[in-house]
Amino acid sequence: MGGFNKGKMNDEDWLPHRGYPYVNTLSGQSNGTFAYYTADAGYDFLRSTNYKVGVFIGWAYYSQSSDSIGCVQVAHPQERCVKPGDTRIIGTEDTQWNAPRIGLSAETMPTERWRLNADIAYLPWTDFKGRDYHLLRDDTTFSEQHGNGGGGVQIEGLLSYSVTNNISLGVGARYWAMWTNKEADSRNCENACDRSPPGFAKYSTERWGTFFQASYKLN
Repeated sequence: MGGFNKGKMNDEDWLPHRGYPYVNTLSGQSNGTFAYYTADAGYDFLRSTNYKVGVFIGWAYYSQSSDSIGCVQVAHPQERCVKPGDTRIIGTEDTQWNAPRIGLSAETMPTERWRLNADIAYLPWTDFKGRDYHLLRDDTTFSEQHGNGGGGVQIEGLLSYSVTNNISLGVGARYWAMWTNKEADSRNCENACDRSPPGFAKYSTERWGTFFQASYKLN
């Protein structure tokens, strides 16, 4: 789990039925939190003294929540926004992703103390749930977002060094991407969420970055 308190958020809309072919606003981000877990079970079908290669199957979960602060109009200035310098919270986005994963895992030891691990996983199906709050409107509204199908990929590499026989330190990098199919929906819940017709939507997320890791092995 972790948090973040910086970032930018573009809110783009295509609303020809309201006379707005294209609307775009820019906001900051704050009060961000995220959490994830992966659980796998696998088998090494190739194994030697200094390398091993295996397959695995498992499950991945990822959730994120953040507030949008301030609002600067980028396109269509008639759309309502706040004054420059106003950093009030104008909206919140909560999202959750679940997906099965299957993949390959490889490990090699070029020297006695250095170890290199790499995993690549394919997500054959995703389930997405989200809630998008809008706080600048006369009546506070939110949209319920749903989607499934789709797919994804998760790639991770780790280079570690064994300080002792039990303690190792490492640095790694990862890239995650998940998306829904084109039949996802967004339902406006201004009055009655279950009565409003769903609108077309497609959702996707990408994360990449580096991380540090410390591990201790019990004898």
